[in-house]
Amino acid sequence: MNFDTTRYYQLLEVPVDCSQDDIKRSYRVLALRYHPDRNPDPTAAEAFKEIAEAYEVLSDPERRKLYDQYGAEGLKFFENGAFGEDAAYIAKLMGSLKLIACIGFLILLIAVLFPIFIVIKTKGAVDWSWTKVFSPAWIIMSLVIVFTAFLAILSKKLTFFIWTAHNLFIMIFMGLLVSKLDATTYTASSMLWSEVFIPIYALIVLSILQKYEIFSREHYEKRFSSPEHLDTCTNFGLGHPGFILRKLLRDLVASWFFVFLMVKLDHVVEWNWWINSIPVFFYIIFYLVLMALDNSSKMNNLSMDEDERASNESVNSFLYCVFIFFMIPVILFISLLAAHISADRFAIANVFIPIFIVLGLLACAYCIFACCALAGAKGPGMDDFPGGSPTQNIASIINSRMLRPQKFLEAQHLPTTSTSVGVENV
Repeated sequence: MNFDTTRYYQLLEVPVDCSQDDIKRSYRVLALRYHPDRNPDPTAAEAFKEIAEAYEVLSDPERRKLYDQYGAEGLKFFENGAFGEDAAYIAKLMGSLKLIACIGFLILLIAVLFPIFIVIKTKGAVDWSWTKVFSPAWIIMSLVIVFTAFLAILSKKLTFFIWTAHNLFIMIFMGLLVSKLDATTYTASSMLWSEVFIPIYALIVLSILQKYEIFSREHYEKRFSSPEHLDTCTNFGLGHPGFILRKLLRDLVASWFFVFLMVKLDHVVEWNWWINSIPVFFYIIFYLVLMALDNSSKMNNLSMDEDERASNESVNSFLYCVFIFFMIPVILFISLLAAHISADRFAIANVFIPIFIVLGLLACAYCIFACCALAGAKGPGMDDFPGGSPTQNIASIINSRMLRPQKFLEAQHLPTTSTSVGVENV
């Protein structure tokens, strides 16, 4: 991945502190030099495309700020991921990759404590209340609520207020859950599990209401043609009703799971705990099918060149592998937990082994990501990072293997560390 925050400047032959006029002037010179209609070299089109990509980012002040902080991959993550148009507000709050790395590592360490606390509490090794056992979860959720609430105040956008409401419902549920488990008062001990899960009902309803646009016929008909309504999810070949079903599938399966869980906990039914695991197994398996169907819908309805199609296929293959890799331990955990609750066939410590494996893998992946990101995050406002020139760090070595070939630019002796703007006349 490209975490280098100077590459676009190098492509345009401008320093990182250049003005917008410098960027425009240099782009015009380079665009004329490498335009396929003016340059017969067969690789000129690739060079022109990358120069245009760099100009598109650096000529936009807001996108340039994001690039200066997070590099090309960080920019794509913020703009194309869950944050969408709110990327600028999140980036302003996070500040830099260094801050993200520190906060992420802290949260990961706290998250590891939660299953450990559950295991030692369940085994009777400590006499803690469940409120203390849930202390790592309280800390993480408190941080998340502060973060989303700050974003809501800063941006004044409905999306972040809804995120804050989601997290508050989760906190309320956790409060009711530990009260029920500790049974410190008569009211808590007599509370039905169906009452404990009231915040979860509200959470699911809020999630459905948040997707109100999917019920609009206009949104459905323009989902491939309008950037404002872009949504490449499959419709299962059922038209608009199929599209609505696809968008609400996660909420429907969550409702199915929690209804089964409540009726079992309240002894409305006496079926085996394996029955309660069916919704989880169904969603994990069916989600693999959904990934393939969504990708097929995207490939068939969006106009993409051969490079974009190849890149899309590569990314999706990687996502399939990652999903399967992490879902195997999750399936094992659900199976061991169902077996433990049903017949006490496994010790609780053994049940959580897959979770510890997942957390360990996440920790390793995070450390690799953080090292590469921090090593490659050399740019405006990042001068305090050790490691010297960005061309001599870990990220640059990885980039040299993963980025598209730059043979043409090298053959034309395009400077890679230029600090001045071209002086050719247009």
